[in-house]
Amino acid sequence: MSQTSTTTDAPADRGDWERVLARLRADGFSPIESIKITRAVLQVSLGEAKGIVHRSQAWADRRADFDQLHEVAASALHDS
Repeated sequence: MSQTSTTTDAPADRGDWERVLARLRADGFSPIESIKITRAVLQVSLGEAKGIVHRSQAWADRRADFDQLHEVAASALHDS
């Protein structure tokens, strides 16, 4: 019998992760803390964890702020 990998093999089902992020935010966790937790629990790279948090509905109202911060930081690095 062959073994196939399913999403249930993951530490947390990513479909349910949106609820986790909403709960973390409601409990006062910051975006950075949410990224750290996402990375640890889902066992993903830092970049992937950032993307998951950035695209989440839990943090959607802050997305423009995240984008602006990223642009300012990238510009500062480019100018130096």
